[in-house]
Amino acid sequence: MLPRLDWGEQIILITGGASGIGSILAKTMAIRNVGHPTILINSAGVVQGKLITELSPEDVKQTFDTNVLSHFWILNTFLPHMIQRGAGHIVTLGSILGLVGVAQMTDYSASKAALNNLHESLRYELDKRHKTPRIRTTLVLPGHTLTPLFSRMSLPEAFWYKFFVPSLPPHMVTKAIIAALDNQESGTIYMPFYTHFVPMIKVLPSFCRDFFQWVSQADYSMRGFVKVTARRPEEGEIPPEEKRSKSE
Repeated sequence: MLPRLDWGEQIILITGGASGIGSILAKTMAIRNVGHPTILINSAGVVQGKLITELSPEDVKQTFDTNVLSHFWILNTFLPHMIQRGAGHIVTLGSILGLVGVAQMTDYSASKAALNNLHESLRYELDKRHKTPRIRTTLVLPGHTLTPLFSRMSLPEAFWYKFFVPSLPPHMVTKAIIAALDNQESGTIYMPFYTHFVPMIKVLPSFCRDFFQWVSQADYSMRGFVKVTARRPEEGEIPPEEKRSKSE
């Protein structure tokens, strides 16, 4: 078994630290971002919450620039030194929606699906081509998390729904990531519990898949959604009613 991670020797780079999980991670780890990072945590993310017929080219570009391409640029910049060192840890913050699609989330789901394959291909490159198995990779696939990114979703209020499909406080995701870093092992983090079963849905008959989709009401969760983070100048201010609800 590997010794516990010596946090005093780590230099950590976190993308997407303005709010949500990235912000909590940055504050928890109190990083010195000096020198070559030994840990990369790619948590930057944006969601448009529009039907595919409503997405503008600017919407799609922003989604993929932030959710996918930023991972490539960060890896291109910092991975070579990790490979030279022969050790490190790369955390990719994906989403369970990278495994299944829902209405009004086409660009977001597609971008998170791209991260799944990026993570898997990177693992094989590190092991088979660079011969650096000590560079660990962790993929995080959470369900709905209570961050500003999805604060204007509409989820069912029924007790059974909240019991079986609970929303995650961001500090729980943060704790799981820190535990993975401490353990110094590669792997995939599914949370909460129901997300472990989501990959199985893909192999079920279509009528079963449709039933679970109906029960989850996922195709209606973005109805009335208002984007509150990473708004571009042309999108204007957050509507007044959203500001009122944030202060209530």
